[in-house]
Amino acid sequence: MKLQFNIMLTVALAVLLGTFGARLFKRLKIPQVVAYIVIGVLLGESGLKIINSATADGLTPLSLLALGIIGFMIGGELKLEVFRRQGKRAMIILLAEGMGAFVIVTALVGLITRNWALALLLGAISSATAPAATVDVLWEYRTLGALTTMVLAIVALDDGLALLLYGFASAVARTMLDHSRFSLLTLARPLYEIVGALILGGGVALVFRWATRRMREREMTLALALGCILLLVGVSQATGVDMILSAMAFGSLFANIAGRDGDEVFTTVQRFAPPIFVLFFVLVGARLKISAMTGMMWLAAIGYVVGRTGGKFTGAWLGSKLTQAPEALRRFLGFCLFSQAGVAIGLAVLSSQAFAGHPEIGATIITVVTATTFLVQVIGPSAVKYAVTKAGEVGRNVTVEDLLATFRVKDVMSPSRSTIRAQAPLPEVMDTIARSEAVYFPVVEENGSLLGVITLERLKAVLNLPDVGSFIVAEDIVEPVHFTVQPDTSLQEANQLMKDRGRDFLVVLDADQRVTGFLVARQVVRVLEAEIARRRQTALQPA
Repeated sequence: MKLQFNIMLTVALAVLLGTFGARLFKRLKIPQVVAYIVIGVLLGESGLKIINSATADGLTPLSLLALGIIGFMIGGELKLEVFRRQGKRAMIILLAEGMGAFVIVTALVGLITRNWALALLLGAISSATAPAATVDVLWEYRTLGALTTMVLAIVALDDGLALLLYGFASAVARTMLDHSRFSLLTLARPLYEIVGALILGGGVALVFRWATRRMREREMTLALALGCILLLVGVSQATGVDMILSAMAFGSLFANIAGRDGDEVFTTVQRFAPPIFVLFFVLVGARLKISAMTGMMWLAAIGYVVGRTGGKFTGAWLGSKLTQAPEALRRFLGFCLFSQAGVAIGLAVLSSQAFAGHPEIGATIITVVTATTFLVQVIGPSAVKYAVTKAGEVGRNVTVEDLLATFRVKDVMSPSRSTIRAQAPLPEVMDTIARSEAVYFPVVEENGSLLGVITLERLKAVLNLPDVGSFIVAEDIVEPVHFTVQPDTSLQEANQLMKDRGRDFLVVLDADQRVTGFLVARQVVRVLEAEIARRRQTALQPA
C-alpha cells in the first residue's frame, strides 16, 4: 500500500526531520537554519516532492504566523535607547547598503540581459534583507554588542527602504514597457504600505498593553500575544499594508511602553516559536524549482547575487566609515546582510502579477529571486555566525536561565554572620536579631550542628503572646529545616528545589554540616539581574 502524505503527516515529517537535521548540523558547527532549508530542498519540488506546491500553499498561514512572530521579536529589540545611540548611524548605513545593492544589481543585470526594466525591479528587490535567518542565528548564539545591535536595526528598517525603491522601480519599469508617462501617484502605494503598517502595529500595541496590565492570568499572555500577531497578519493582508513592518511596529512600541513587563512576554513568545520557525524554513527550501531555470535566468541570477553581495558589502563598509562606526561594523557588517526571504519573495510574486503581460519580466523575477533566496539563505547564516564570532559577540546576551546553569550557590548566597544558641533566652534572641540586617537566623546545638531557623514571621507570632517571654528560649520558636544545599551546589538545582518545595530560602551548609549562609530567592533574582545588566552594558560599550 502506497503511503499518502496528507498535510498533517507532511508537517510532522518536516518538523521532525528539520529538528534532527539541525542537531546534526549543530555538531558540525553549522547554523541550524541551514539544516531546515536543506531538509526542505530534499522534501520539496527539487527533491522527493513530498512537499509539493499545493501543500506549501496550504501551509501559508503558518508561514505568515512565523513571519509575524519574527517581526514582533525584532521590534522588541528596537528600544528608544538603541535609536538614541545608533539612530543616525543606522539610517546612514541603511541607505548606503540598500542603495549600494540597488545600484550594482541594476547595473550588472542590465548589462547582462539588456533588459533595464527587469534590472530595475531586481535591483529594488535586492535591497531587502530577510530578518528571519539572520535573527535566528543571533538568537542561537546569544549575541550582543555593537554589531548585533546594528544588524537588528538594519533588518528591521530596510523593509521600508525596499518598498520605496520597489515603488520607484515599478513605476519606471512600467513606463519603459508601456511607453507611458511617469507619475508621482505611482509612488503612493509603497508609502501607504509603510505608513499603514506603522499605524496598524502601533494601534495593536496600545491595545495589547492595556489588556496585559489588566490580565491576572499569566498563562493567557501567550494566547493574547499570538492572537494580536494573527490579527496583524490578517488585517495587513486585508488592507494591503506591509505585514512584517506592522509586526515590527507592534513589538517595538510594546517593548518601549511596557518596560520590564514586556520582557516576560517576549520570552514566552520566543519559547513557543521554534516548531513554527522550523516549518517556515523547511517550506522555503521546498519551494525551490531548480529545473525551471533557463540559461538567461542563470546569468541574471549570477549577476543578482554578485551585485547584491558587492553592494551590501560596499555600502555597509562605506556607511560605517562615514559614521566612524566601531571596527567590528566596518569589517563584519556586510557578512550579516546576505539573507533574503519574506519581503523579497513577496515583491517577486507582486512583480509576477503586476507584469503578467510581460512574461520575460514576471517569470524571470520569481524564478531568480526564489533560486537566489535558497542560495543566500544557505550561505547567509554561516556568514552571520562567522561575523559575530570574529566580532567577539557570541554568548554575551545571557539570560537568567544561562546564569542559573553556570553559577553556584556560593556565588549568590548571603553569608551567615549571626547564629543563635538553642538555649538562648528570648531577650538574647531579640538582641541578636536587632544587631543584624538578616531576615533568617540559624539556631545551632552546642556542637554547632544546625537545629533549625528562626524567621521574622515566626518571631512576630511569639511576640503577640502575652507574659511568655521569660519562659521562651530559641529552641521553642525554631522552624525545622528539611532541605539544605552546599556552596558548590548548582544554582539551577538549588533554585529548582526552592520552587518545588515552595520555599523562599535554603540553608547553606559546608562539608562539616555547619551553617555558612542562606540562599534567598529574592537575593538570587537581584544578583542575576544585576549581572545581566553589567554584562550587557559591557557588551554595548563603544569600541
